[in-house]
Amino acid sequence: MMNRCFLALAFAGIFQLCSLLNPALAGAWYRTDLSSCMITDIGNQQWKVTFNMNTIVMGNGPAIGSGEFNYLVIKIPAISGNVMSRTNFVWSPVPVKDISLPSGVAVRGTPSIYAPGLVLAPPGSGPLLLVPSAGTKGRVEFTITPTAENKAYPAAVVSVQARNTTGEGVVGNYWFIPNYTTGSCSFGSGSNPPVTPPPVTELMPVDPEFTMNSVEWMLQTTDVGDIPNVTSAGTGYPVTINNVNNNNLCVRYVTAGVASKQYALAVTNSASSQAGRNLFTLPGPDSSQLFYNLQLSNNDGNTAKNFNFPTTGTPNYITLEQKNNYSSDHSEICWTPKINLFKNSSTKEGLHSDTLNFIITPKA
Repeated sequence: MMNRCFLALAFAGIFQLCSLLNPALAGAWYRTDLSSCMITDIGNQQWKVTFNMNTIVMGNGPAIGSGEFNYLVIKIPAISGNVMSRTNFVWSPVPVKDISLPSGVAVRGTPSIYAPGLVLAPPGSGPLLLVPSAGTKGRVEFTITPTAENKAYPAAVVSVQARNTTGEGVVGNYWFIPNYTTGSCSFGSGSNPPVTPPPVTELMPVDPEFTMNSVEWMLQTTDVGDIPNVTSAGTGYPVTINNVNNNNLCVRYVTAGVASKQYALAVTNSASSQAGRNLFTLPGPDSSQLFYNLQLSNNDGNTAKNFNFPTTGTPNYITLEQKNNYSSDHSEICWTPKINLFKNSSTKEGLHSDTLNFIITPKA
């Protein structure tokens, strides 16, 4: 009789001790939620991602499986063409910096082609199992650093991975899309973001890197008597430009840098009004002056891309070709010059010369 009481008391003591050492036996599993999601362009081709994380109990009780894992994964999409890839991610390395995490969370593991992200889980080498505590609740921040070399798209995916020992689980993605994720969080179980991400050229404009060749337009020697007076009707004297085919004005540019934009060619030289015409001046000897205008004819035959200088009124903004007709990533547009001359009472024989300064201006 006494032996049976002793055994019963001993069994109860052992059960109580086990319960204190391993609370997971009670059956509880967890997931981590995100709130206050935001992605912000902070300049210098960098984007800052912020959100609050909070680990909660998904279920508990004797019939509930214990938590097997619960962690987050930060992934940065790759660029595909001019858009964001939904399935490929940059991992070698993951292009983020300045990561700030709650005290009970750390970056775990090494990214690979099969696991292309940063795992957020408890510090150390134990299970990837975030559980509710003050250390797994708080603000997360990091900065995305896309470059031409890593080909990262300026967005982020934070994946939730949670499961218990009986197979119940939560798997899905929070999307951080520029111009869309501005405070609320978008969670989904598939690989498609809630909106169509903007083309990367809208978010990270490529520098067109315009270059213009220097040309020297040597005008054929002309008899002053053949040049009409600036007060005369007509279009002026169409002077011949020597070797003009080898002295076309050409502009080269990075093809990707001019997408969805228009540009105008302009001359910074001042013009003067001569008998109702706007004309440039060719200074000569002894205060002699010739006057002229300039037409640039597009070499592709597209008259909409011709320019007349001096300009009056609205600039002629044009869409530049994106054909990579100069190199694998550069295009070129060229014009053939035509010059008309006028004279006035000051015009004398002798060499007349001027320098024109061209600029390229984008449409606002």
